[in-house]
Amino acid sequence: MPWIRTLCATLALTALAGCTTYLPRYEPQKGAFATGYYENIQTPRLALLEYRLANYFAQSKRPYPVVCAAAERVDLYNEASRARPLDPEVEVKLIVRFPALSPLSRCERDGLDIVAGDTGQPAAIFDVHDLVCDTPTVCLAWAGYYANGQHGWSYFRMTFADGEWRIEREELDIVLTAADPAPQPIPEPRVELPDTPQMAVLKTLLDEQFANPERYATTCATIVQGNQTSQALPDEVEVALIQHYPELAPFDRCVWKDDALVVDAITGERAVIYSVRRTVCPTKDECTAWGGWITANLGAQAWEYRIRRVDGSWTVERTGNGVIS
Repeated sequence: MPWIRTLCATLALTALAGCTTYLPRYEPQKGAFATGYYENIQTPRLALLEYRLANYFAQSKRPYPVVCAAAERVDLYNEASRARPLDPEVEVKLIVRFPALSPLSRCERDGLDIVAGDTGQPAAIFDVHDLVCDTPTVCLAWAGYYANGQHGWSYFRMTFADGEWRIEREELDIVLTAADPAPQPIPEPRVELPDTPQMAVLKTLLDEQFANPERYATTCATIVQGNQTSQALPDEVEVALIQHYPELAPFDRCVWKDDALVVDAITGERAVIYSVRRTVCPTKDECTAWGGWITANLGAQAWEYRIRRVDGSWTVERTGNGVIS
C-alpha cells in the first residue's frame, strides 16, 4: 500500500540521519607519543584541541609556518588581548605529540596579527573555547585558530562512547553575508642567509634531514669556527635559517643530558645537532669542510665535503671520507 511505502521510506531516512560519521582521530605514527586525551572522559577540551592540531599538521601545505596552542582564545577586536597559556605539562605533551608545534611564548600579538617573536613569520594560535557539557559524555565547543587578523574556528560536538571522545562538526545554520577575506600570502624570508661555503654545506645537510620522514623531532644547527665548542649561530643568522627551515629549532633547544645524549630542552625527547666545522679554503673559490650530525656520545656521523664557487654560487660535493661513532 502507498502509505506503508511512504512510512518505510521515512523510517529509513530517520535511521540514516541517526548514523553519525565521526571525524578522524589522526593517530600518531606507530611507536610515536600518544597523549591519552581521547580516552580520558575528563579531557574533552584537550581531545578537541589535539584533533584540530592533528588536522592542521596532516596538511601537505600549511599556511602558517609557526603554530602554537593556548588554553583560551585571543580577543579578535582587542589588540591588547593575549592568549592564556596551557598548563606546562599539557604544552609539553602536545609538543612531543606534534614536534612542529611551538611553545606559546613564541607566538606574539602584532596588532591584529600573530607572528613568531624570533623570526617575524606569520603564526597561528590554536585553542578550544566556550566549552559547554550538557552531560559528562556530551560537550559542545568552538575550536580552531586565530592568525593574521583572521580566524578558523568551527563548532564541534564531542560524545564520549566506547571509551573515547568522538568528534563531529555541529552545523549552526549561519548564513554568511560576505565572503571571507582572501588569505594573506606568506612573505618570503626577510633576511638572506650568508653566502659562505659553510652555509652551503649546512643547507645541504638540513635539506637531507628535513626530507627524511624518520628524522628526530627536534633538530638544531650550527657552524663551528676553528676549535671552538658548538654554540648558537649569531642571532641574525639563526633567525634567517629558521625562516628558511621553519621546523628547525633554536640552538638552545638542543642540550646534553648526563653528557651522553642530546635531548630537547622542553620535551626531554632525543634531538640532533647538525654542524659544519674544520673549513679549509686553499683559494677563495674552493674549500673543504666537514659536516654531519650528533645525537649521543656514541651516535654521530660526519663527512668531508668539497665546496667550489661555480657561476656565482657554491656547489657542494661529498667526498669519500667519513667518520662514524
